[in-house]
Amino acid sequence: MKSKGFVLIETLIVMMIIGILMSFALPNYFEAKKTAQAVRVIADFEAIRTAVIAYYGESGEFPPDGYPGGVPKQLKNYLPEGMSFDLRPELDVRYDWENWLVKGKPKHPKTNILYGVSVTTKDEALVRKIKGIFQNSIQWSINDNYTFVIEFIENK
Repeated sequence: MKSKGFVLIETLIVMMIIGILMSFALPNYFEAKKTAQAVRVIADFEAIRTAVIAYYGESGEFPPDGYPGGVPKQLKNYLPEGMSFDLRPELDVRYDWENWLVKGKPKHPKTNILYGVSVTTKDEALVRKIKGIFQNSIQWSINDNYTFVIEFIENK
């Protein structure tokens, strides 16, 4: 009697081969996805940084301190159209424009204020990926807030 179709052992072997292939493919997929997310955060940071510098160039001052997920109204005309500071639920990330009075940290040479963008996330894998790509530019963190500092070099 001729068999039409697969027998159980053939089906199990095919499933095992697919499982082995998936064990190699899935980690690469998740790694690539995390890299893409980190690159997006870095690109957003650069867009915010560029907007802040443009605003400063026109007004001579920096926007006031913001809140997580809120776009400072002073920057709206300088940011790419439709840019959001709250990427949830697509990505567990919120941005926050910061103005901090600090001692001994990188700060503006005239105002003595540290200006930066905080990224609030609980995704530690994303933060590790950002740090790896951005070469340790995260100056410090508090809980789930990671701050990228905009450093200034005074022209002499």
